[in-house]
Amino acid sequence: MNRVISNKARAATFAASLIALASATAAAKNWGEWSTPMSVENLPGSSSLVNSPAVDGCASHSADGLTLVFNSNRAGNQDLYIATRASTTEGFGTPVLLPAPINGPSNDACPTFGPGNRLYFNSDREDPAYDMYVSKRGPNGWSQPENLGPNINTTGALDESAAFYEDEDGNSVMLFSSRANGGAGDGNIYQSVNGGPKSLVAGGANSSASDNRPSVTRDGLTIYFDSNRTGTLGNSDIYYATRSSTSEPFGPAIHLTELSSSVFDARASISKDGSFITFSSQRPGGESPAPDMYISMRDKMTGNPND
Repeated sequence: MNRVISNKARAATFAASLIALASATAAAKNWGEWSTPMSVENLPGSSSLVNSPAVDGCASHSADGLTLVFNSNRAGNQDLYIATRASTTEGFGTPVLLPAPINGPSNDACPTFGPGNRLYFNSDREDPAYDMYVSKRGPNGWSQPENLGPNINTTGALDESAAFYEDEDGNSVMLFSSRANGGAGDGNIYQSVNGGPKSLVAGGANSSASDNRPSVTRDGLTIYFDSNRTGTLGNSDIYYATRSSTSEPFGPAIHLTELSSSVFDARASISKDGSFITFSSQRPGGESPAPDMYISMRDKMTGNPND
C-alpha cells in the first residue's frame, strides 16, 4: 500500500514539473531572445559616470523604467544613488546621491522602489550584518528609515533585495533573500504576505545551494534570482522560475546562460513591462574588477504585455 502511495506521489510531482515547464515554455514564446548584455552606460546618450571603478550594483528601477536606483561605494561608504532618463529608449544621466536620511554614515545597499512612494533597502546602521528598512517620499522629502522588524529581519543575517507583487487574492507579497540560520544553503528566498512573518518561497527558486536577491514580474508568476547551485558557469549565475498561479509553488529553475558568465552575476531585476533586465556582473570589459551594472533587452512577440 505504501509503495502505491509513493508511486502516486512521485507521479503527481512529475506531472507538476511538466506543467511548470510547459508554462515556462509558453511564457518564453511571448518574448524574443534577450539581447547580448552591455554596460548600462553604453545605452545611447548615457552618462559615462553610471558605472565607476568602484562597486556599482544591486540595482532596480521605477515602475516606468525611467529611474535606476543602485548602491555604489565610489565615495567611500556604500551609498544609494539614482540616475534618470526621459524615455526607455535612452541612457541614464549622471547618478545623484540620495539625500539624508536615506544616506548617512552607515552603509546602505540593494534598494527597491516599492508601493506607495516607498524605498526599501538594507543597511548596517543597527545590525552589522544588514537589516532591511523602508522610507517614504512625501512633500518634504524622504522620511526617517524604519527597520522592518523581526518578521523580516534576523539578527546576524544579511536580509536584502525586496521585490513586490499582488497575489490573486489581493494580498501584498514581498519577496527578499536572507542568509539566515535554519535555511538550506548559504542563502534562501523568502516571502512576507501583508507584512506578516517570513516563510520560504516554495518551489525551484530555493535549493541546497545559495539562492539570493529575487525580482518578480508584475503578475507574480515569474521570479528571477541569482544562485550558485550546481551547473553555473563558474560563480553565481542568473536563473528564473515560473508558475501558472500565485497560489502554486514555482516550477524548476531555468538557467539564463545567455545573461550569465564565468564570474559573479547577481541581482537580476526585471522591468515591470518585462522588456529589459538589469543585473550586476564582474565580467571582463568593466571599468575595474569590481561589479558594474549591465542591461539586456527583449522584444514582445505575443500575448499580455505584462507576461
